[in-house]
Amino acid sequence: MIKLGLDKIIVTRLDPSPNVLQALSETVAWCSTRTGRIDQLRSRELDPLAILKDPRHEDCSADVRVKARQESYRRAMTSINELRSTFLHHTQLELPDFTVAQTKGKLLRYEPLETVEDGSSEFLSHGFFNIEDAPPWDTWFLSTESAIFSWVPEPLIRDAQAGIDANIVNCIHWCDWSELSKSG
Repeated sequence: MIKLGLDKIIVTRLDPSPNVLQALSETVAWCSTRTGRIDQLRSRELDPLAILKDPRHEDCSADVRVKARQESYRRAMTSINELRSTFLHHTQLELPDFTVAQTKGKLLRYEPLETVEDGSSEFLSHGFFNIEDAPPWDTWFLSTESAIFSWVPEPLIRDAQAGIDANIVNCIHWCDWSELSKSG
């Protein structure tokens, strides 16, 4: 008889951190209150554009610009999550759980330092992505050193897919939910 030692296998399930789950749940709740139209997901209430200002190219080296952009995206993500949380707290909406996020939308990874401003993703996604290939900021919920994670509601998946297909540098793509446990 051959014994494989399967009784010693320990399966560990890596769940996203509580902070990531909270931000994702709030994002799903927030986006679910919108009409499902793309223009409703770049709200004035969460607009991070003032935070995402780049330093002038002649004022610093490429490394300094990269660090400044990473920091600006981190600050923008913090601002978006805090503002959205505050607005949702006042509405007293029930927050959906992780399985609702998984069944009612898809997880998108956007790498803002890899973008090329050619407009193809923006055009073919009917404005879901902008000129910098960024998804609507209302869908953002997590930033890492190299990426912004977004939750894309079901009705907008087709538009997002068209933009992903048009993207020549692969800075936007669907990703597996397990990436959240590695990032949070």
